[in-house]
Formats: sequence, C-alpha cells, structure tokens
Amino acid sequence: MRYKKGSEVEVFCKDEVPSGSWRCGQVICGNGHHYTIRCIIGAKDEAIFERVSRKSIRPCPPVVHVSRSWMPGDVVEMLHNYSWKMATVSKVLKGNHFLVRLVGSSNEFKVHKFDIRLRQSWMDGKWIVVGKV
Repeated sequence: MRYKKGSEVEVFCKDEVPSGSWRCGQVICGNGHHYTIRCIIGAKDEAIFERVSRKSIRPCPPVVHVSRSWMPGDVVEMLHNYSWKMATVSKVLKGNHFLVRLVGSSNEFKVHKFDIRLRQSWMDGKWIVVGKV
C-alpha cells in the first residue's frame, strides 16, 4: 500500500515491549518503499521523525465498538506512553476503568475504557480482528 503525504498511520516499534507497539504518526514524505513519519511522543506535542520501511507502517485501525464490556483475561491493546501495546485485562473496576497488565510485564495499570482497544491486524489490505469480540 502506498501512503500520501499527510496520511495518518501507525508505526511498529519492536523495541519497547516484547510484543512491540504501534505509535501514531503522520506521513511527511515517502517513495513507496520508505517513508518519513512524524510521531508525537510527549504531552507538549513533542515529535520525532522516523524513516521506516513500508512494512513497518499501517493505516490507523478503524474504531470497533465492542458489544460487551471487557472481562478479565481479554487480550487488548492499551495506550501507554503514546503507543498502543498488547495487554491483558486483569480486573474490571468501577467507573469504566480497568486494571490491565502489559504483556511481558508484571506491572498493572489503571486505565479508562477509552485507553483500551480491540486488537486488529492489517493483512492483505484488510483489517482483521485478533481475538474475540
């Protein structure tokens, strides 16, 4: 897939956690094989610029509305340090909050439902849900 200047994408970062993470960014330029992506990395809109292979980027996944609430044991993606990382729901809390544990870590985080999303994979130009809905 070719991306145009200004396209919103996600960049795969393999070094943050064992399963990698997806950082949101915007295409600055590219030639179809490599792209320069601007990624926000801080609360004050601090940005980094990365030159990455097209194999390391994907379009931003669509929002999928889950018909039920998350349950302990569900594998999700959690927004943590400006990247989406694979996590497991540990406990359902009050007020649309959950305790989740990053895969490969023993640390648990209290997160709001807006900081959790369904895992999806970009394959052959289509979004595929990973796990249960």
